[in-house]
Amino acid sequence: YYVGLLLAVHFEAKRLGLSGIAKENIPNAMKVIKEQGHLVLPLISLIGLMFAGFTPLYAAVISIFVTIGASWLRKDTRMTPDKILAAVVEGARSAISVGVCCVIIGVIIGTVTLTSLGLNMGYLILSVVNGGSIYLAGFLVMIMSAILGMGVPGVAAYVIVQAVAVPVLIKAGAMPLIAHLFCLIYACLSNITPPVAMSAYVASGIADSDQTKTGLWAVRLGLIGFIIPFFFLDNPVLLIGVSKTATLFDTGWAVFTALIGTFALVAGLEGWMLRRCSAVERIILIVSSPFLLLPGVFTDAAGAAGIAAVCIYQWMRRNHKDKEIETV
Repeated sequence: YYVGLLLAVHFEAKRLGLSGIAKENIPNAMKVIKEQGHLVLPLISLIGLMFAGFTPLYAAVISIFVTIGASWLRKDTRMTPDKILAAVVEGARSAISVGVCCVIIGVIIGTVTLTSLGLNMGYLILSVVNGGSIYLAGFLVMIMSAILGMGVPGVAAYVIVQAVAVPVLIKAGAMPLIAHLFCLIYACLSNITPPVAMSAYVASGIADSDQTKTGLWAVRLGLIGFIIPFFFLDNPVLLIGVSKTATLFDTGWAVFTALIGTFALVAGLEGWMLRRCSAVERIILIVSSPFLLLPGVFTDAAGAAGIAAVCIYQWMRRNHKDKEIETV
């Protein structure tokens, strides 16, 4: 998913002719660490205390004091009483929005549980599937997860969705861990799924862009996240340690080919690989990508053949164009 996002941004930048930061303007990493490296102490404190078994609330409170103490290690980052007061006010404002979400979550969970709405939705999906394809059940659960998770933070969305959707997938034939992961992914992706794409709307406010267009672009950039769960739903080889028959090599190879499939899918959607892609090249890349995402020797060979054909063709055309420029 993250590789897909990075590739999408890279290919889009290449297609639009955007360039990166000039080398002389890139901050020196060692200098930044030397001047502001101490500010990572609160993060270390937070993670360390949680790993030690303390509650998130206790770890957060202690890390707040660590933050203040860490800021005093250098004069230019020192928090004065005015800055501490401003941080407290900002934190309180942020907590209000989180608190409101928790109240709404409680209402939703209570409504789904006490009225049996969630169970009825689950039984409806099971009646539609009726022992059929696990992928049909996954598709219906994906829609249900996106709807139930709209406008809710990722973890809270999963809490709402798992009580309803996980039993459906397990009865359809999915392994319990895979069923939970499937629902977790789509519950989190509901934050970039229109019409209630909260994360995308926050980004559009920062960028001062159209909310609807930003939401649709978010889906396009994160499209691989909507596809990958279906490939491990009935074949857990993509997940390390889940499949009892798959070796570490099998999982590594499946992940490797999936990354190549992700590369092909993103290149096809963005219309750029080694150079700008034609309509036919984009179709070949998009059609070839699922073959690499699906574990299997024959599917990997078919997908790799399509991608290799486009790569060779673009490489030959680019070299031919470069020679023409040199001749002129």
